[in-house]
Amino acid sequence: MMTELTDHEGYRLIKNEYSECLLDYVILRSDGAYRGAESHKEAVVAAFGLLNGRERISNHWTKGGFQVWVEQSKMEAVPITGEELFFIPEDLRRYRTRRDAYRPGVCWDWQTDTGHFCYGYAFLHPPYGVPYWLGDFERLNCVLFPEGEALEVFYWNDTWSNYFEDGSDWWGTGCWSIYDRKAEHFVVIGASLSD
Repeated sequence: MMTELTDHEGYRLIKNEYSECLLDYVILRSDGAYRGAESHKEAVVAAFGLLNGRERISNHWTKGGFQVWVEQSKMEAVPITGEELFFIPEDLRRYRTRRDAYRPGVCWDWQTDTGHFCYGYAFLHPPYGVPYWLGDFERLNCVLFPEGEALEVFYWNDTWSNYFEDGSDWWGTGCWSIYDRKAEHFVVIGASLSD
């Protein structure tokens, strides 16, 4: 069983300063003992269930009837490092560090060195753009993951939920479950956007 940490500072920061971000963040605490990959899967399933209670899921407004479903039997994950989670391709790093580096029409690398969809790219370069910079990405992650060296991260495939249909068209999809061993909570991040 998982409990959403609705009063977490990360939610306040997203609502008040990063409201244009279309990634889905869910912050949870397990009501039971941590069981590694099994707990990660439980957190992701719980997080996707909680998305259905929100006004917006990725590109969709739930008042229009959109709801996500999960086929747990199709879920697969691989462990990744914290360094891979926070990886930002060098060109995107330069572009999102200096305001004078803006270059319209540039196609950024959206993959990490191991071929996974890049969380940094998802935050900084959605289809219609956001007014956020590298410092914003770092600031949010410092609040979500204050004990950065104590993270256990899984990267999930994208064949187990209709959530991923939009991003599968062209922009990309990502789902990460991050467990902070010191804070003893999970952050599940979903990314799937379309124009």
